Amino acid sequence: MKTKPMLGRFSLYGFLKNQQYYDPFLILAFRQMGLSFFMIGILVAFREVIVNLMEIPSGAVADLFGRRKAMILSFACYIISFMVFGVTGVAATNGTIPPTAILLLLFGAMGFFAVGNAFRTGTHKAMIFKWLRVEDREDERTKVYGYTRFWSKLGSALSVILAAVFVFATSNYVYIFFFSIIPYVLGIINFMGYPREVEREHQ
Repeated sequence: MKTKPMLGRFSLYGFLKNQQYYDPFLILAFRQMGLSFFMIGILVAFREVIVNLMEIPSGAVADLFGRRKAMILSFACYIISFMVFGVTGVAATNGTIPPTAILLLLFGAMGFFAVGNAFRTGTHKAMIFKWLRVEDREDERTKVYGYTRFWSKLGSALSVILAAVFVFATSNYVYIFFFSIIPYVLGIINFMGYPREVEREHQ
């Protein structure tokens, strides 16, 4: 396992994961779909409940089937979530779907998003630390994690700029969900290059 390629992959994960174009405009996108602030609050609360309920099962899945598979599942859930959010938003804006169906689809999308969050939280950090142990470089934990965090923060900063450009170019908040799919597809491709050594704690 070579040092530079893996550091690059770890950093790329953080960079892509933080391309959250939807984040600055999420409330506005929901408002464009016709949701009240009360319903938006219910959706966000639903997401947090699901995340907490899924914390233990997600850890068990990562232990049983491997952390890389858990991360791929996480990003796949995000992609499904963004697709449903986007399609529902377009239909709601065009008035081609009844309000009840809009809510059901949004709750489903938020559920997938929550599952994605639960499977991602802490999993990638564990993979980095396992790689450091395999490489006998645990004394570099702070340095390596700081390096990857730098790329995560850089990704966050760039994400806000790109999100503003996307919204300005399309004049539509809902389309931001479709743009959000791209970095997560790239993230799954990135995971394909992770070595078997980081899959589980004991192999």
